[in-house]
Amino acid sequence: QPFSQRSYHPPAAGPGAGPAAFPAFQFRARHENPDWRRLSTVDVERVSREGDVAALQGHLEHVTFCSAERECCPHCQGPADPLLLKLLRLAQLSTEYLLHSQEYLRAQIGSLEEALQESEAQRDQLGKEVAQRMQEIQGLKEECRRRKKMISTQQMMLEARANYHQCPFCEKAFMTYSFLQSHIQRRHPGESEIEQKRKGKIEKLQDEIENLKEQLQITKSQLEFEKQANLARLSKECEQQKSKEEEILQSFHKWNDEERERLADQIEKVKEMFMKELKELYSRNSTLENQLLELQKSNMQQKSNLGTLKDSHEFTEEKPQRPQDHPNVVKFLDKQEKKWTSLVEALRHDHETEKSLLLAQIETIKTSAREELNKNNIFYERRIEELEQRLQEQNDLIICQKMQIKELSTKPAPNVKTYDVNTPVERIQEPK
Repeated sequence: QPFSQRSYHPPAAGPGAGPAAFPAFQFRARHENPDWRRLSTVDVERVSREGDVAALQGHLEHVTFCSAERECCPHCQGPADPLLLKLLRLAQLSTEYLLHSQEYLRAQIGSLEEALQESEAQRDQLGKEVAQRMQEIQGLKEECRRRKKMISTQQMMLEARANYHQCPFCEKAFMTYSFLQSHIQRRHPGESEIEQKRKGKIEKLQDEIENLKEQLQITKSQLEFEKQANLARLSKECEQQKSKEEEILQSFHKWNDEERERLADQIEKVKEMFMKELKELYSRNSTLENQLLELQKSNMQQKSNLGTLKDSHEFTEEKPQRPQDHPNVVKFLDKQEKKWTSLVEALRHDHETEKSLLLAQIETIKTSAREELNKNNIFYERRIEELEQRLQEQNDLIICQKMQIKELSTKPAPNVKTYDVNTPVERIQEPK
């Protein structure tokens, strides 16, 4: 079994994993006849001598997948030798298997090359990370050396029992403040000027903020005062308006009562007049009836052949007492009644017109008062909105300035550090 002994197995996926299974393989069927004319043109000796692989590749497909079982001998027209056919068949199958193995190995080589490229990329990335970590380690070592040196210097100064002054711009320390000032002026002139300018700007901004706060408080107090004054004025105007309305209503009710009393008096007078006239008519009617009875009695007493005798004064008294007088009196009374009824109706009409006029005036006064009140409310609401907007703008300005101050104060001003010699400090020994 030469092929099983030399079969190719891809690398294991991990430690302890066995060889991967060989891919499934199946031989192809062969139906094409060999092209003897094409094969006769191949010089096998030359190909073997020169190693012409291109010629072999050109005929490899045809030779591997042709079928020579139906071929006959050109001389005796007999079938081909079975052993030769078997040998050719085995050679074809071996060649087909080798082609399959070649394709499989090519695919494995491609996947391994990709894995190799990924491994190289990971190696480069790890190399960069290692270099970066080495740089960080070097920086930390330098910082450690610098701090150890500074600590040793401070310990030496503490042992000398003296106060010292640390430079805010470098690591140097001085025994006196004058030395520190001269060092700053000599070594850090630009930084000291910048620091002084920054301090001046911060102080200026703080003063502006204080001024703005004072202005804000004044504005708030003014707004509150104006608001209270407006509310008091509005309440006063409302009270005045209510008092005016109440006075108008009281005057209207008073006038209404007076009109009612006047109409009642007039009606009473008319009633009294009617009663008086009725009494007069009743008295006149009674007198007429009495006179009529007396005349009847006199007629019964004074009878003659010529008729009833009457005196001249009786005729004069009887003249105004004609039967036509009673209808005239009734007509007169009807006329008087119509007259007084028309007067009462006219008085009522005048009363209603005056009442409607007063009500209309009251309504106009109410509407005008409401309109004026609404106008005042709208004006003061607009005024309050404007003041609130101004207040909001001032608040935004203050917030912006506070943010600027915070940004400036993120870098604290360098202060001169003064250390006391009585502070206990342990000596730090540098490891060997």
